[in-house]
Amino acid sequence: MMDAVRSAAPLNLAKAHSLAQMDLFAKADVGYRSIIAKAKSLGVEYVKAAPAAKAKDQQPTKADYLREIRICLALPEREGDLTKVELVSVLESIR
Repeated sequence: MMDAVRSAAPLNLAKAHSLAQMDLFAKADVGYRSIIAKAKSLGVEYVKAAPAAKAKDQQPTKADYLREIRICLALPEREGDLTKVELVSVLESIR
């Protein structure tokens, strides 16, 4: 088993899953997490998968809304919050 883990180096999640499904590991009821732990204890490199993007990251940000407001009202482009003059312009536009 240790030779199979060493030969799969560098180990990643997909390789750990495929090793866990091999007869050698399946008969011993060894899961992919155990294979990852064993690889780390043997000093075999384990490459973590990048974390999945959160749904929150896909929503518009405050900066996105400010940019759209500036475009719709033909206000000058710049970074940061709306100035007092820009807020007055917004208020006049929605009245």
